Amino acid sequence: MTGAETNRELPTQSGDPSTPPASAVMAPPPVIVGTGLVRYGKFLVVGLTGVVVNLAAFVLTVDSISHTPLSNFYSSLIHLASKTAPNPELNLLGSAVAFAVATLWNFVLNSLWTFRTEKGHRHPPSLRLGLYFGVSLGSLAVNEVVLYATQTVLPPLIGQGFGIVAGSIVGFLGNARYTFAEASRS
Repeated sequence: MTGAETNRELPTQSGDPSTPPASAVMAPPPVIVGTGLVRYGKFLVVGLTGVVVNLAAFVLTVDSISHTPLSNFYSSLIHLASKTAPNPELNLLGSAVAFAVATLWNFVLNSLWTFRTEKGHRHPPSLRLGLYFGVSLGSLAVNEVVLYATQTVLPPLIGQGFGIVAGSIVGFLGNARYTFAEASRS
């Protein structure tokens, strides 16, 4: 490419060189798109670690309530991943405890990494934690409905996995909008 080709003006809709081309007006700024994709990627990584924490807490809670020794963790994991629920109420309670543990885990990681902002631009930690848990209650409701709906046809651990996926959609949208939104400066 010659210097003359790189310096020529882009054609515009009106023919007026001061009017930007239509493609420049419609395309979002690359910094915003890039930042959003990076943030979403971080959210997914945090979410994946939260899934592991959730499923481990689920198995440990169900085992603890049913007085199964910790040494049987792997056999319990295989059992919960391959059999339908003999005690649905126990699984729902295990799901709620696992949700609380994983939510606290995800809040800390998302605060420190995914939605990191300057101190003056964010809500105080106690308010963010309250908002995070509030939004996450919607996620829990979706998770519990999915687990309850699938417990007679799927093994509990698989139903819990589907519930986590469905609930995470509610969590991402709500937390991006409310919990980690920039605080207004007064």
